[in-house]
Amino acid sequence: MVNARRQHDWQLASTLVWITAEVNRDRKRRRKPFKPDDFNPCVTTRPALSKASVKQVASLLGAKFHPSSN
Repeated sequence: MVNARRQHDWQLASTLVWITAEVNRDRKRRRKPFKPDDFNPCVTTRPALSKASVKQVASLLGAKFHPSSN
């Protein structure tokens, strides 16, 4: 329950900071808009997984891929 309260408080604080930063953002210097999660330390972002075929992975590793014919 304490953790949920902390996350809620950070969400409110990060929203206020986000609004302030977005209003004062120089659109020529930073074209990408801010997000509230940029200011929230409780939010952890994971890099998006990229999709690759077995053939592509084999070529990255320097191996030859021979598809089996069934």
